[in-house]
Amino acid sequence: MAGVALDHTSFAVHDAMDWAQRLRRELGATPIFGEQLAQFRYLLLHIGTADDGARLELLEPRDEGFLTRFLRARGEGPHHLTFVVPDLRATVVRARALGLTVVGEDLNHPPWREAFIAPDDKHGVVIQLAQSDRSHPPVERLLSSRTRDVEDFPSSRGATQPLWWTRLWETAPGAVARLGTTHLASTNLEFSRLVFGDLLGARVTENDSALDLSWRGGSVRVHASDRPGVTGMSLRGGPAGGIAIGPARLVLHP
Repeated sequence: MAGVALDHTSFAVHDAMDWAQRLRRELGATPIFGEQLAQFRYLLLHIGTADDGARLELLEPRDEGFLTRFLRARGEGPHHLTFVVPDLRATVVRARALGLTVVGEDLNHPPWREAFIAPDDKHGVVIQLAQSDRSHPPVERLLSSRTRDVEDFPSSRGATQPLWWTRLWETAPGAVARLGTTHLASTNLEFSRLVFGDLLGARVTENDSALDLSWRGGSVRVHASDRPGVTGMSLRGGPAGGIAIGPARLVLHP
């Protein structure tokens, strides 16, 4: 599907600010935007330079709900991949035609329409599909200014406190590392090609029993495994040995 973008990889954590401060100190992370909702709050970070980097989201529970259940069952770690699509309604129809389970549809909130493909036994991760009549400012502007015009950003229905995270600016940034490809284990590479290539319009290259998938905004490497799920993200720079968020590692991948 033309026009699809990989927006970010999201991690469930107990304390988003604590993690954000660590990622800023150790990787030079820059906050993009965040909001608070009834059950959780989130913060998007850019880790990298204007022309080399990727976005990572931190999700923190605020009340009992899906995120508290996730953390009790699995602990901190990867939660979902988010793709922005040009026509959410059509993408949902096509996803169901592939036999995927789509839940949590909200197709009538223009600042952030969304739906979720539930985890399956092939990929083991939630896939968030989104469409918005807004877009994030260019990375160059986000890196050069602390000003965030909240009316410009995609915004979830019912969200409040769009500046809850601004004390993160008080944390001095470390040397800038560069976050890159998300690594995903799959039990069925042909089905992965259908989901990410045919449904989500990735440019697909097959390499060493893996699929290299790329979109505007980022890339995913899918490799064959009997245990599905996000295993980490490529990282250049930062501490020796990288950073572990639960079972996933931000580290230099071969």
